[in-house]
Amino acid sequence: MNESELTLHGAAGSFQLDVEAAWSKRVAVLFGPSGAGKTTLLEVIVGLRPQIRGRVRVAGEWLEDSERGLFVPVEARGLGWVPQDPTLLPHLSVGGNLRFGQRRAGREGAALLDRAIEVLELGGLLARRVNELSGGERQRVALARALASGPRAVLLDEPLAALDLALRARVLPFLLRVRDELGLPMLYITHDPNEAMLIGEVALVLAAGRVIALGPPREVLWSQAVLPFAQALGVENVLEARGVGGARVETRRGLRLVVPGDVAAGEQLRLGLRAEEILLAAEPLGRISARNILAVTVVSCEVRGNEALVRLDTGAEPLVARVTAAAAEALALQGGARVYAVIKAQSLRPL
Repeated sequence: MNESELTLHGAAGSFQLDVEAAWSKRVAVLFGPSGAGKTTLLEVIVGLRPQIRGRVRVAGEWLEDSERGLFVPVEARGLGWVPQDPTLLPHLSVGGNLRFGQRRAGREGAALLDRAIEVLELGGLLARRVNELSGGERQRVALARALASGPRAVLLDEPLAALDLALRARVLPFLLRVRDELGLPMLYITHDPNEAMLIGEVALVLAAGRVIALGPPREVLWSQAVLPFAQALGVENVLEARGVGGARVETRRGLRLVVPGDVAAGEQLRLGLRAEEILLAAEPLGRISARNILAVTVVSCEVRGNEALVRLDTGAEPLVARVTAAAAEALALQGGARVYAVIKAQSLRPL
């Protein structure tokens, strides 16, 4: 059971949290700008903010219900929590830290630990001291320690935020393996839209202590309510694809595209496409250098100031384009309109 529910009202110091949300997807992303209350909400779920009361259900299990007088203590919630700056025990080796996390799992702990070491590829690090680890390695060890405890669900608080781009690129595949291979419910905090779209099945968007949007990440991150800070963060279309020969790929939903270089048949890759790099045309184009010309249907057009965000139905993969408000008016971009999306191969960048 993946049913989760949050109904919380209360203050933590000067910060007011008023959250009502429910979802049934296994992997939820808590998305929002700095100061939105994401970490505070996660701490409430873990049980570290008892002054904020209400109802908390995670993966089908009730952890709090103030009306019934239910409050499960932190140590009994069975949550694998990895905070922003995970603290590893410095006097223990990597293996010692992992065995420390394993103790809560009882008999199943050894099998869980072995699986965590395998998925996160930590076998070669077990004898290392904590102070000998890179930032990315520390994150992997902290996550493995949480997994080895046999958690009901895993809670990750911006696990990539403190890493540079190179380390993020190395750690992200491990997070995706945990998501795909271990099958645990996951709540993942991020303010990075690319992470939200890559990892999440459902997104809860938080602003000023309130959930202002809830739904599929690619739809929610472009909603009018989220637009003011989603644009500032540079949201991109994120596509999971596989090579089908030459420079052609096919996305998970069946959209075929041409990319800059050859991709081996069957090779898995993730592509980022910025919204402003999708050009829209009202009529078919003649000879043109762009390699991808798609007949699409406008789902919606949201105008804000001098620009507009246009959600597109390709018949397979949904896309979002950004154009000027004047262009949206000139092309009559409204729901149901048929247009052509023009995408240069070079605009599809591996992530």
